[in-house]
Amino acid sequence: MKIGVYFLTCMLLGIATIPTALAADPELQTTAGGTDSARQPGRQTETTIRGLQEELSAAKDKVTELEAALTEAQNTIDKLQNSPAVPATGSTQAVAQTVYGQALYDSKNQRLPIKQRTVITQKFTPATQTQANAVTRLLADDIERGGIRNIRRISDLVPGMQYGQSGNEARISMRGARTNRTGPEAEQVVGIFEDGISVPTTTQALGPYVDIKQIEVLRGPQGVMYGRNAFGGVINIISNEPDLRGWDASVEGTLGYSDRTRFEGMLNMPILDTLAIRLAARSDVHSGYVNNHVLEGDADDLRDRKQQYARLMVKWQPADNFNMMLSLASFDQNQTGSGMWGYQQIGAYIDGQYRLGHQFAPPGAVTDFGPLNVARNFASLEDQENLSGTLTVNWDMGFAKLKWLANASRFESQEVFDSDFSSGGDPFNSDFNGWNSFRDTLSSEVRLSSNRNGRFDWMAGLSIFDMESDWGWLETRDGNYQQPAWDATGLYTTDSTAAFASAGFRVSDKLRVFGGLRWYDDSKQLRDGSKDSWSGTLWKAGIEYAFSETLNSYFKASTGYRPGGINERKLTARPGIPVSYGQENVTAYEVGLKSMLADDTLVINLSAFYNDYSDVQAQSFTLLPLPGTAGLMEYMGTAGDMESKGVEAEMQWLPGSRWNISANLAWLDAQFTRYQVPAIDGLGDLEGRNTGNGLSLDGWRPALSPEWSFGLQASYIANMGRWGTLTPMLQTTYTSAYYANDLNLSGALQAAQSKIDLRFFWDLPGDKIRMQGYIENVSDQNTLNNVTIYNPQERPEIATLLANWGNPRTYGVIFSYRY
Repeated sequence: MKIGVYFLTCMLLGIATIPTALAADPELQTTAGGTDSARQPGRQTETTIRGLQEELSAAKDKVTELEAALTEAQNTIDKLQNSPAVPATGSTQAVAQTVYGQALYDSKNQRLPIKQRTVITQKFTPATQTQANAVTRLLADDIERGGIRNIRRISDLVPGMQYGQSGNEARISMRGARTNRTGPEAEQVVGIFEDGISVPTTTQALGPYVDIKQIEVLRGPQGVMYGRNAFGGVINIISNEPDLRGWDASVEGTLGYSDRTRFEGMLNMPILDTLAIRLAARSDVHSGYVNNHVLEGDADDLRDRKQQYARLMVKWQPADNFNMMLSLASFDQNQTGSGMWGYQQIGAYIDGQYRLGHQFAPPGAVTDFGPLNVARNFASLEDQENLSGTLTVNWDMGFAKLKWLANASRFESQEVFDSDFSSGGDPFNSDFNGWNSFRDTLSSEVRLSSNRNGRFDWMAGLSIFDMESDWGWLETRDGNYQQPAWDATGLYTTDSTAAFASAGFRVSDKLRVFGGLRWYDDSKQLRDGSKDSWSGTLWKAGIEYAFSETLNSYFKASTGYRPGGINERKLTARPGIPVSYGQENVTAYEVGLKSMLADDTLVINLSAFYNDYSDVQAQSFTLLPLPGTAGLMEYMGTAGDMESKGVEAEMQWLPGSRWNISANLAWLDAQFTRYQVPAIDGLGDLEGRNTGNGLSLDGWRPALSPEWSFGLQASYIANMGRWGTLTPMLQTTYTSAYYANDLNLSGALQAAQSKIDLRFFWDLPGDKIRMQGYIENVSDQNTLNNVTIYNPQERPEIATLLANWGNPRTYGVIFSYRY
C-alpha cells in the first residue's frame, strides 16, 4: 500500500509539471494556443507528444527505482526485527535486554515489544536440536538466573541430575550413576570439563565459575567422545574467550547472608588487530554456614569460605582460519572444613535398632542442636591451591578443522577435621584427623573434524592423560599436624591413552545414520608399588530422523566405562578385600524427540532411556586394629549389577513478549539387580539381607536417585518507563524421597522435599547497570546430600551414619556494571 501511494503521488506531481513546461517553452505555448496550428499542425503536435512520452517514461523509471529501494528497506526492517539482537557498545545503546541477554523491547518506544524468538533460537540451535543427545544448554543469563557460581546449583536446571556433597567433595548423580568414592585415585562417574580440559577429582570439581559463556550437560554415557569419567554423563564449562572486536569490562559486587562479600570483574583488551587478552577474577568470603558452639564468635564455624580466583587468557588470531589461545588460571581457598565424608553423626544402628544422635561421642560432649548447630573442639580447615595452564590451537584447513588442547596443572590440598565429631576428646592430639594431598596432571588431545559440506561427516582424535598424586594421612601431636610414621610414602600414578573416531552419513534430507569407536588403555600404580591396567573398546551407533524443520528424533545405543583400581596391600591382607577390582561398564539405549512449536516460542525436548550397568563398583570400610594406624580405612570392590530406566523432559516457553518460563521433569526407576557388599556390624538381619559376610542390596535404589524430580523457573519483565525494567523470578524444585546412601536404611532417607528461590532483577536503561536481590531456599529446608555408613573404631559393633547437609536459607543483593 505504501508503494501504491508513493506511485500515485509521483504521477500527480508529473501531471502538475505539464503546465509549467508549457509556460516555459514558446513552441509548446503556440501549439497549445492554436495561433500557428494552421502552418505546421502535424509536426508540432507530434513533437509535443514525443516530449511528453519521454518525460512520462523517465518518471516511470524513477518510480520503479524508488519502489525497489522501498522494498529493500522494508525487507531490512523485517530481518532486524526477527534476528538476534547484537548488544551495542557505548552510551548510544538503544535496545534493552531480557535476563537472557536478548532484545525484548526498544527503549525509545517501550510500548512496542519486539518478538522474543531469539531467546529460544540462540539456546536451542539447529545443531543441538538435531544432536542425538539429551543435552541441556545454559547460556550466560541462564547461569545468572539460576545463581550458578559453581557446580552446586546446576542440577536445579537439568532433568535427572542430582547434587550431593561430602566434606569438600562433589558427589554427582545422573540416571542412577552416582559418585561413591572420593580421593586422588578415585574416578568420577560424571565427567567434568572446563574449556575442554578434564577436571580429574571430586575436590577440584567444586572450583568457581567466573566469566562463563555457557554450560552444557550431556546426560547418559558419553564414552566414545569423552572416554573415562564420562560414565554417567558430561558437564562442559565454557569460558568467554578474548574478543578482538573491542574493549569490554564488567564489575559485580555482592553483599549477603553470613557476612558474604563477593567481588568479581572482567576486562577484555584488544592489544593489536590480531591479539587480545581477557582477565577475569573473583574474591568470595563469607562466615560459616554451620554454627559451632564452642568458641565465641564465628571463627570456628564450619563451612565458611575465603576464596580467590584469577584467569588470564591471551588469544592470537593472525588469520581468519587460525588462532591460538593461552589460558592461565589460579585458585586459592582457605576455609574451615566439614569433615572427610560429612560433618555430623546423625544416628547409628545397634543390633538392628536405629538410635538418633552421636552414639560414640566422648564423655561430657555437648549434643548437636541440629544440622546447622554443632559443637566441635578440634580445629577444622581446608586449604586448596590450584594452578593450571592450557594451550589451545584451532585451525580450519578447509576440508577439516583441527583442534589441539594441552594442559598442565598442579593441585594441592590439606584438610583437618574433628575426627570424633564432638566437643569432647583431646583438642590437641589425634591419631588420625585429616590428610595432605597433591595432584600433578598433564593432558593433551587433538581432534580433526570434517567441515560438513556433503552427506558424509567424520571426526577422529587422540588423547593422553597422566596424573601423579599423593594422599598422606595426618595425625596431630601437641597441636602440630604431621604424617604418621606408619603411613606409606610414594605416589599414585594414573596413565590413560585413547584413540577415537566417529562418522555420520546423511541418507536423505531427513535421515542420518552415525557411529563411533574408542580404544582406550588405562594403568594405575599405588604408592606401595601395586599395579594394574585395563583396556578395551567403546562404541556407539544410532539414527537421526527429522519429521520437519522443527521436529527431530533420534535413537542410539552406546557404551561407557569407569576404570578399575587397586587396594593397598595393608588392606588386602584382611579376608574379603580384593587386591584389585575391575572396570565398571554400561550399555545404554536412548530415544529422543526434540521440537520447536508455536512459531518458535515453545520448545519441548523428551528422552527415554534404559541403562544396563555391570560390575558396579562399591565403596566399603574396614577397621585395621594395627598399632599406629588410622583404624577406619576405605576400599573398593566389584559388587554386582544395576539397571535404570526413565523419561526426562525439558521445556522453554515464551507466552507473550515479557514472560519467560522454563521447566524440567524426570522419572527414574533405578535399582540394583544383583549387588552384594561386605556386611556391616550393627545393622541386624535387615529382613534376611545381612547374611553374616555379605549384605544384599538387590532391589534397593542407588544413592541420590529419586523417582520424581521437577524444576521450574518463571519470570516476567515489567516496564517501569525511564526507570528501566523490573524482573521478578520464581524458581522452585521438587524431589520425591530418596536415599543418601546405597544402603536404603531409614536413617539415610531424605523425605520428599520442595524448595523455592526468589530473585529480582532491576535493569536500568542503557543495559549497563543491574541490581539484583535474591533469597535461596526460602523455607530454610535441611537437605541430606550424603550419608556414609561404617563401623567407628571406638564402637566397632555399631553402624554409624555420618551425614552432610545442604546449604540453609541464604540471601543477598548484587550490583553489576557493564562497560
